[in-house]
Amino acid sequence: MKRFFILLAVITLAALSITAFAQRAKDAEVLYHRGVQLEEVKGELKEAIAVYEKLLKEFVNVRTIAAQALLRMGICYEKLGQKEAQAAYQRILRDFADQAEIVAQARVRLAALGGPGIAGGLVTRRILADASGVGDFLTADGKYINQIDWKTGDVVQFDVASGQPRRIKNGGPWGNDDQVNVDHAFSRDGKQIAYIAEVRSGAKQWDTLLRIRNLDGSGLRTLYSERDYIEPLDWSPDGRAILTSRYRENERAAADLVLISTGDGSVRALRNTPAGFVALNRASFSPDGRYIAFGLQREGPTPHGDVFLMIADGRDEVVIAGHPADEKLLGWTPDGKSLIFLSDRTGTWDVWTARVTGGKQQGEPELLKRDFGSDSKLLGFAPDGSLYYKSVTRLGGLFSGAIDLETGKVLVPPAPVATRYTGPPLQPAWSPDGRNLAYISCWGSGMLGSFILTIRSAEMGEERFLKPHLLFVNQISWGPDNRSIIAIGGTLTGFGIFRIDAETSEVTKLADNGVAPRLCPDGKTLVYVKEGPIVVKRNLDTGAESDVVKIRGINYDLSPDGKDVVFWMEDAVKIASLNGGEPREVYRGPAKYARWTGDGRRIIVQASGSTWLVPAQGGTPLKLDLAVPKMMFVTVHPDNRRVVFSVDEGSKSELWMMENFLPATKVVK
Repeated sequence: MKRFFILLAVITLAALSITAFAQRAKDAEVLYHRGVQLEEVKGELKEAIAVYEKLLKEFVNVRTIAAQALLRMGICYEKLGQKEAQAAYQRILRDFADQAEIVAQARVRLAALGGPGIAGGLVTRRILADASGVGDFLTADGKYINQIDWKTGDVVQFDVASGQPRRIKNGGPWGNDDQVNVDHAFSRDGKQIAYIAEVRSGAKQWDTLLRIRNLDGSGLRTLYSERDYIEPLDWSPDGRAILTSRYRENERAAADLVLISTGDGSVRALRNTPAGFVALNRASFSPDGRYIAFGLQREGPTPHGDVFLMIADGRDEVVIAGHPADEKLLGWTPDGKSLIFLSDRTGTWDVWTARVTGGKQQGEPELLKRDFGSDSKLLGFAPDGSLYYKSVTRLGGLFSGAIDLETGKVLVPPAPVATRYTGPPLQPAWSPDGRNLAYISCWGSGMLGSFILTIRSAEMGEERFLKPHLLFVNQISWGPDNRSIIAIGGTLTGFGIFRIDAETSEVTKLADNGVAPRLCPDGKTLVYVKEGPIVVKRNLDTGAESDVVKIRGINYDLSPDGKDVVFWMEDAVKIASLNGGEPREVYRGPAKYARWTGDGRRIIVQASGSTWLVPAQGGTPLKLDLAVPKMMFVTVHPDNRRVVFSVDEGSKSELWMMENFLPATKVVK
């Protein structure tokens, strides 16, 4: 009996110890995420370092989190250009040798700190904490960063030395008879602009115009005017041609790289790029104008980007630094001897360089800058070789709470939910059984090609990131089987509607056309929006298709039983049967978003500044006690209690400069 009580005491003490450690691990994780928030969202690097130091002091025995904190602390020191970064990484190797993944990352970072361009010590300086008013083009003399004021056509120049803007007034026409597009490119000497304007040529038709002008608006000329849409990418160094992507009117999924003469507007096609608007990410002339480099998505086990190089007339194309990882072209070094590109081959988005001679790669690529960021915008090199760039951080996030749908009162106040990627997830949707939440995570600025299909366990809170063999995924919804996602997507051969396995990421194409897809509970009736816009239903077995109702835009939702759709049109929320008949109004007033509750009895209507619960069979709407600014994508769990939504607080842009970025031999004096 005595031995029994001793054993019981030992077990009890062990259980208490495990419980205590679990609590310490939870506290350490909270502190870690506080540091990441300060670092990645607010850009307060010194404050983040202080949080990581506190974590290492109080929770050093929670080794996994402590090692991660030490790594993040080193990254902060790197961004500040301080030598303490090396000490942090060396401590990981010395004190956390059991954390293999963190150790591997620390070794790579240590190697990078001793790599090219660090002879004088790589220094990263933040020039401006709020760069929202700063453009994307550094002039060749390194004095100004230019952008266009799209309301007036003025050129706004940010003076790098003084930190003050100045304005060059536009003395020419601007936007009176046409719609000016934001796509533009400054000439290499910074004296001219190429930009896009769209002119109505019919009731539903627009012609695309490529125009060039001087900074003050003088010398305005139209080089190109066609139905095909074009986008200026770069000027040739001699100013005689503009490199553009051209999207053919009847083949919007494909694009051509073309040269347009600034002399007579003649067009020369260089290369076709399937799925151009998502596949082609950048193109640039070499400083001597002999070569063109461009980034392009390719097929593979997982679609990935590669960097290509060809002679400026389109011949002798080669792949540069080919790798299964995702690569994105940034540009050329000032001397034209190397290409700079982003790669995620180490697990983070890093800057690499590959030397090129005679249009061919020479040697292996070299790591230049670790953890540069997936969507940082390269502005250009100053004459001394310093690299200027802007970082972009999306603000906001995912929130979760609970609400009483009978009274509209909040039961559990909404609170932020930790996600791997910063910023608000898009299109959150509960699975029919309520066990998982699907949404689109975004890295970088949240452009279409940066969408990541994410599945989050409702019970554990763990995120899984699917990797379907698609160039992009958007407009997601759950299939009725709880095991698949229905979405639009694209491959290099075309776009369509796909079913994506939520476990394996396996892809099955359901239709060639349409947007905003939903699959009915019978598993064979597909509902989506076609041109009109019109909601249609399609029998997947027979291919038979019939119109349901004309709507405004593409925002609608399918009822849980698959019998009705809800949509907003003519200042009212309406319900229409898939079997036809006149729509019936259930809510009067402007609305941004309407979605069914899991039981199909009510509809969540999100209006400007308020959220309403509307009975599907008619009745008095109930205003919900949800007053969170900039809230979007409100969705209720099938238990009709839990609620999740995203909050979009925009983005933060910062201006940075890296000195000693390249070896002295690569700098143009």
